[in-house]
Amino acid sequence: MRAWVCTALTGEDSLAFQEQPAPDCGPGQVLVRTRCVALNFPDVLITRGKYQFKLEPPFVPGSELAGDVLAVGEGVTDVAVGDRVLAMTGFGAFTEEALVAPPLQQVMRIPERMSYEDAAAFNMTYGTAMHALHQRGRLQHGESVLVLGAAGGCGSAAVQIAKAMGATVIAGASTAEKCALARDFGADEVINYRESDLRDAVMALTDNKGVDVVFDPVGDDLFKPALRCVGWNGRYLVIGFAGGEIPQVGINYTILKSLSIVGVAYGVSAINDPAMNAGNFEQLFAWYEQGLLRPHIGRTFPCEGLPDALRDMHAGNALGKTVVQF
Repeated sequence: MRAWVCTALTGEDSLAFQEQPAPDCGPGQVLVRTRCVALNFPDVLITRGKYQFKLEPPFVPGSELAGDVLAVGEGVTDVAVGDRVLAMTGFGAFTEEALVAPPLQQVMRIPERMSYEDAAAFNMTYGTAMHALHQRGRLQHGESVLVLGAAGGCGSAAVQIAKAMGATVIAGASTAEKCALARDFGADEVINYRESDLRDAVMALTDNKGVDVVFDPVGDDLFKPALRCVGWNGRYLVIGFAGGEIPQVGINYTILKSLSIVGVAYGVSAINDPAMNAGNFEQLFAWYEQGLLRPHIGRTFPCEGLPDALRDMHAGNALGKTVVQF
């Protein structure tokens, strides 16, 4: 069995495709034959030692995959040998055979008509966006949402889920091409925030009221203008910091509009409340089968191109999700 191994904390250049011992499937574990993996920005960070938890090399990175169940350990009842599944591992996904250990890692059967590519691209982004908008943002039918980074993996998922929940969606992106993609995902309005003043544009679109919810996976210099777009009793969802810098704010600002700044920790939330996560995915899979959700896979790479795929993501060139086929 081979796996992409991070040999030093220097990014994708440190990855080597190496032979590894075949994993043994123990009690409570699931062994999956990897068909596709999807890339996420934490994969870029963890190979540089910049993620919120750090691993010492050598280790196998990769946070989500789709494939076929090869074996199940004693006590596993949710999946069986031969099932088509998706899995979120946190790390260890960039391998030909992945060992998944619920409940700390997720594995679940996928709809019959869902491709491996869609399945690999589904878990982290749609799980994050659903948990953010539903549990953390308490989004209601008829409310308004501003989605930043709306052409990225997490942003595009948020646009589609917010529309499925009956919200009005304003999508923000950094280029005309990305704005066009966000419109294709179902956004009601789009704003190129590199060419327009974000706050002025949002206020013009909301009759100067602002939005009920901001979904922000970008951070950096977008945070302050986006925060000024929040309306009365609004919720600002902090998803991540793909823009680079982690912004700061004076806590007194929350009083001016009675707003909430809400952190979204999807992975830990799914571990702490598996029933909540299962309910979310039951709805997500139903929306997928209805055609309301569809991962946008911007690029697909062969297995040997995985370092190039990560390099492309680090450079900010990825549109939607990037998938690598094993």
